[in-house]
Amino acid sequence: MIDKVKDTELEIVVVNLERSVERRQNMVRLLEPLGLPYSFFDAVDGRKERHSSFDHFDERLAEVRRGFILNAGELGCFASHYLLWERSVRENKPLLIFEDDVVLNDKFVEAYHFAARKIERYGLLRFSGHKRRHWATCERLDHSMRIVRFERGPHGTSCYAVSPKAASKLLAKAAIWFEPVDCHLDRFWTHGVGSYGISPLPVTHAAETAEQSEIWQGGQREKKSRRFRRLRAIYRARDDIGRFLSNLPYVGRWKEPNEA
Repeated sequence: MIDKVKDTELEIVVVNLERSVERRQNMVRLLEPLGLPYSFFDAVDGRKERHSSFDHFDERLAEVRRGFILNAGELGCFASHYLLWERSVRENKPLLIFEDDVVLNDKFVEAYHFAARKIERYGLLRFSGHKRRHWATCERLDHSMRIVRFERGPHGTSCYAVSPKAASKLLAKAAIWFEPVDCHLDRFWTHGVGSYGISPLPVTHAAETAEQSEIWQGGQREKKSRRFRRLRAIYRARDDIGRFLSNLPYVGRWKEPNEA
């Protein structure tokens, strides 16, 4: 049964670099026919400027915790999402944040309206994910769509809805940056914003190569530093415990990624 709660105003905001004119045009062609409110946000171009928010980045902690240093593109990506979380809090308005390299499926508009009704309840709703994860059903939206809780974060920031309350929590735990922004988003046991999403995911990330993506690393990333391996193992174990405790309410409910 479809929930009759009135939609919350949910503005679509597309993160787009000023120099990526073709991508902006593609997103206009994608979104304009839908008749939904949207705007563009000029992304922080880490390759051209050192934004003041980069002061949040701790290189040593990044090497200790992750084994690598964030590159300029990743810093710009984190800064862009960080600024939009601040905007959500400042304007007290939920946002549906897009990156500009996506494909929409035929259920996107329905998913948008469901998210507009549910975002204040769940705080964060992923519309996309780079990895397939075990999941548990939270509620059915109709016969073909549901809200799910992911056992592990699905990675990626191609598209997600966030409420002001959830954005405030994400900001509170982002005083120090040491990992890519999607990893921070996935860290539900730390910031307390649940790893929820709409299934099937209505948005697909299109960029898979260095030519297609502004921040893609893939095989270009250097091997993880061997320094601090013992410390990384300790932090990893602590994260595993935090994730396990946060997932306790869902024990026995997890479904395989390929289950309908």
